[in-house]
Amino acid sequence: MPPPQNLAQIDHFIVLMMENRSFDHLFGYQFTQAQGGPVRTESNLADPTNPASYKATVAPATSFTMPFDPGHEFPDVQHQLYGPDGAAGLPPLCGFLYSALSPPAGTPAPSNADAARVLQFFQPSQLPALSTLASQFAVANAWYSSLPGPTWPNRFFIHAATSGGLTNSPTDAQVLTGYSFDGGTIYDRLDAAKIPWRIYHDGLPQTAGIQSLRGQYIDPFTQNFSDMSNFAGDLASGQLPNYVFIEPDYDTGNNYVGGNSMHPLNDVRKGDDLIRTVYQAVRNSPYWSNTMLIITFDEHGGFFDHCVPPSTLPTGDDYRYADPPTRGFGFNRLGIRVPNVIISAYTPAGTVLDGLSNPNLAFDHTSVLSTVELRFGLPSMTNRDNNANNLIAALSLPTARTDAPAALPSPPPAPVGALAPIPAAALATSPLSDNQKSFLALATACKMGMAKDPSTHPRIWAEHLAVQNQQQAAVYISALEDQVVANRR
Repeated sequence: MPPPQNLAQIDHFIVLMMENRSFDHLFGYQFTQAQGGPVRTESNLADPTNPASYKATVAPATSFTMPFDPGHEFPDVQHQLYGPDGAAGLPPLCGFLYSALSPPAGTPAPSNADAARVLQFFQPSQLPALSTLASQFAVANAWYSSLPGPTWPNRFFIHAATSGGLTNSPTDAQVLTGYSFDGGTIYDRLDAAKIPWRIYHDGLPQTAGIQSLRGQYIDPFTQNFSDMSNFAGDLASGQLPNYVFIEPDYDTGNNYVGGNSMHPLNDVRKGDDLIRTVYQAVRNSPYWSNTMLIITFDEHGGFFDHCVPPSTLPTGDDYRYADPPTRGFGFNRLGIRVPNVIISAYTPAGTVLDGLSNPNLAFDHTSVLSTVELRFGLPSMTNRDNNANNLIAALSLPTARTDAPAALPSPPPAPVGALAPIPAAALATSPLSDNQKSFLALATACKMGMAKDPSTHPRIWAEHLAVQNQQQAAVYISALEDQVVANRR
């Protein structure tokens, strides 16, 4: 069956997935209540069971950086949605401040004032590229992360329409082996249909955690992985594949501080500038009239949003990676809303896809897969992408626009408030976070994959075990990234 007419105009999809921000956190001062924005008087208590405890009310963001990384593992999100364990009768979405003030054992709790930043919202002038795109193209006000959990399982959903039961950050053993899924990945589907694809990355990509993709990442002759520095040139020279996924610079070796993924510990202006450069490269390329550019975020990162996540269909595949404490989760509820912009020459300025009023316009990450599958006639992978709403509603113009901006404003040069000092968790001698440990294991797995002699694996593992702090992790992961780049030359 051929795709619908407007979708048939789209030959290329580019997906830029950023990190760890909620819809209200980035768009809370851009959209009105009628458009899905907050009232802007919402609040949380430090202890949702104690009305006399410290209270934080939503407010404008005062800094481009965070002094700590808010919790966003599966148990953290349960606290954010429903409050402390065992509490009953609390309103939903009451626990963001409580969660921020309840870090893992051994991690110092932030001050009340710092914790209150999880209820702060950016203003359009602070993120000029993203806010301009949101006003010039389409935003879905009901795009939810695919499960109420962290980065890794949510990113698996945009590649495979499942996380295989994973709800928390992965274990070293899982990362070393590599993840695989019953239905495969979108890249398997594209390969079977002989449709070209490519993953552009700035540093170590999380997609290398998928078993079938790791070998392609470390292959010196790969055509399916490419450094982000090649992206604009490939567009300009007519070498863009039909499906592109972009991984930003996470800077995991330095606890994210120097990255441009919009992780809470890095300066959001760097992420806004990445969005600006990606859009401008597409807009000013020969591909503008037949490309859909999708910008979204993997999960909410512990930041407040005022909309309760809806129920959804379970994936229907096996739960081979289920965490023992969360085996009862049926993958029948989505995660918290995330920011997004859907961009094409067929998308009218000022479009708000109102999924809060119309359930046919509610999306999650598998909506990207549903759209790509419909366009290219690909089979679905799980119940999720098979039933997900597609993004065709963003393609409502009969002819291509010629008035879309060719350039976007640059991020403001100075912070709104003083930039926070380097968080204690990112200092050179600080221990690694759980997510850093996952990327460290991924770097080790790639080193072992590149080693021609398996007898060197014990030595590589010993080097892995010797990495205990931020400085050591930065050196170790950077060495792997440099080796991959050198091998491709």
